[in-house]
Amino acid sequence: MRWCADAFACTALLALAPAAGAQVTPVFTAPLVQPAFPSAPEPVREPLTPQEMVRWFESACVATQGQAGAAIDWALSNGFEPVDPMRGSTDSLLDGKPGTVLSAPGAGGRVMLAAAEAECTLWVEGEEGPPLRQALAAAVGTLTAKGAKARVEVDRNLERAGAWRGQVQWRYRAVGGSQDFGVAAVTTLANGPGTQVLRVSPLARAVEYAPDGLRLR
Repeated sequence: MRWCADAFACTALLALAPAAGAQVTPVFTAPLVQPAFPSAPEPVREPLTPQEMVRWFESACVATQGQAGAAIDWALSNGFEPVDPMRGSTDSLLDGKPGTVLSAPGAGGRVMLAAAEAECTLWVEGEEGPPLRQALAAAVGTLTAKGAKARVEVDRNLERAGAWRGQVQWRYRAVGGSQDFGVAAVTTLANGPGTQVLRVSPLARAVEYAPDGLRLR
């Protein structure tokens, strides 16, 4: 699978963010002959839903406020598997930053979690954009109903190379938190499979003003 083939999908979220094993050789000199047992069939899994993928994103990235260590711990305890960094696609998923890429369970390599320095991204390949964006908006709405603060700061559609994509970013602050984070998405607008990106990254504190024009601290 070739990840991040769409350069616009990879760079669009960066515009939203703030200016913020050597291989072991076997020692066997002759092949080992193993008894021939029929392999157990893989369990049939229901197709992933947008809500399930957004729940992964919410738990791994939003709830941890993008902290790589916490995101990785959550992912490993929920069936995600680390991707071999020698595979070649991890650098692009991490935007060249040091970090870890993990593959989601039951997704056939189509959903990857990239945890880097205070930045957490869920990459989704081969899914439709509109349902995923709607599921994310619903999740943010549920969080605000529980006391979190969120407001849309970016919401626009852009066309590149004949394809339309939607960009949205909420300025988000968790209940009891003091740090603002960008909860962002770049998703295709057409009802067809494509590359979708969800990301959490820290934001500088917004400047707010009182009704009399004085700057609030």
